[in-house]
Amino acid sequence: MNKGRKWIILSSVSMLILSALTIFFIVLKHGESDLRKLYQGYFDLGLWLIVIWQIVIVVICIFLWARVFRNIPSLALYIGRTMSLVLACIAIIFLAGRWLYLVFNHDYGKIVKEQDGYMLVREADSDGETSYSIWHSDGAFYRRFAGNIGYAADAVAEGVFYSYVNGFKNNPGVSAEIADDDENSKEKKAEYELLNRYIRFAEDSFLKFQRGLSWEEKECTDNLIGTVQVPIISENGMQDMSWFCDDICEWMEECLNEIPYDDAPWLYKEIVVAVPAVSKSFDLAQYVSAGYDKATLYEGLYDFIDKELTTAEYPEKNNKSYGMLGIIEGDGDDDYITGIEPDCSYTTKDGVVYGMVPMDRAAGSSYYSLYAYKNGKPSLVNIDPFGGSGGEAFWITFIDDTNLGFACLTYNGGDDALLFRTEDGGKSFIQVNYPSGKVKLSDNSIYNPFTIPEKIWSEEGDLYMLVGQSPWSGDYYSDELEKHPSGLYVSHDDGMSFEYIGEQ
Repeated sequence: MNKGRKWIILSSVSMLILSALTIFFIVLKHGESDLRKLYQGYFDLGLWLIVIWQIVIVVICIFLWARVFRNIPSLALYIGRTMSLVLACIAIIFLAGRWLYLVFNHDYGKIVKEQDGYMLVREADSDGETSYSIWHSDGAFYRRFAGNIGYAADAVAEGVFYSYVNGFKNNPGVSAEIADDDENSKEKKAEYELLNRYIRFAEDSFLKFQRGLSWEEKECTDNLIGTVQVPIISENGMQDMSWFCDDICEWMEECLNEIPYDDAPWLYKEIVVAVPAVSKSFDLAQYVSAGYDKATLYEGLYDFIDKELTTAEYPEKNNKSYGMLGIIEGDGDDDYITGIEPDCSYTTKDGVVYGMVPMDRAAGSSYYSLYAYKNGKPSLVNIDPFGGSGGEAFWITFIDDTNLGFACLTYNGGDDALLFRTEDGGKSFIQVNYPSGKVKLSDNSIYNPFTIPEKIWSEEGDLYMLVGQSPWSGDYYSDELEKHPSGLYVSHDDGMSFEYIGEQ
């Protein structure tokens, strides 16, 4: 075999390999989405393929220039060489554009933590703001969970990351158990495929930061397989019903776009909404069976959660500990506690001072212990009165110097707050929720402008509470009252539950 034939065979084989790798990369690239990115290695392969193709094109053009157009008439020579040069330039510019597109379309960010296949990725936008996201290996791709965590503090992002590592797992799907002689095997197989497709999509698209998604298998008479996986959506304890309802609506809209209601109505019969200590089934079908309308679903969810969140039996169910979050373990040194100024306090008629003492601080939030000071000497009452929640202690009070008392903890930079109740002098606290003021905006969404409890007092056997707006984002204005109002609430059961009276 002469050298010319060997060179042709070698070149042909190389081109076939290069073409096969290119097709392989294009197929992989086609599988990308906002939630899936190619491995860094495959991304690098794509860049090298573009560089190699540029070299190949240059070599081919040189060959055409030097060999093919060597023994042709002068006019055809100039035309051929000019065409080869133009084609080379066009191809190289096109490939350079593809190369730049890959570079700018693949901002992997910086992996700040990696464990058990999970990665915490930090990215910076054009303004220098940092955001975080959780990724995991998935075949040839990195798969992103639940969108970006957002502009959270480092400690918060790491907490979300470890919640995935330590068991925040996805639903793997449902195994299809179909007998060989089942006359409905084809239909059942299709239903299992729809169910698993729904589960996979729901897991990928659900916003898990400050939200929980789990599943409950229930009997179903509307399909052939006889069961369905019902999503359980947890608010995770914060009274941000507007965002919570909006998150559910947007997530459900994505699910309905992926699997329309008419394709599998049994998937959308219900969802279970879980707020602290309350878990109730929400009739989803009545809001989506006739077509999805965000305003209608949002209002139905809001009313449902507001009612269930503020039932009188709620506080009794919510009496649970959320654990310790970095609380300093004191050694009984009175001088140490005496040297720390409480963030808020209440003084009885006998001169005893109850103070919320900041014992630790992380990610912009403080964590407190409750001390009682008599004659200036501190005595520990409750090492963790807010059940592990962090923020800024706003106020503490006891009703008429009795053991019945309340405390307020602001969070989210002072935009929101939690209300806590004690009936044993502060030795234990439980979180109490109150109904929304339900102000409707121009886009028909509902929100509660009254987010910061300001004070609670006793009057004629009942308790009254005044709840103000956020000092930073509270912008609700009453034309009737000609001011930014507060919400007035009343309790007929010593603060176990509250009813909304109106604006004041």
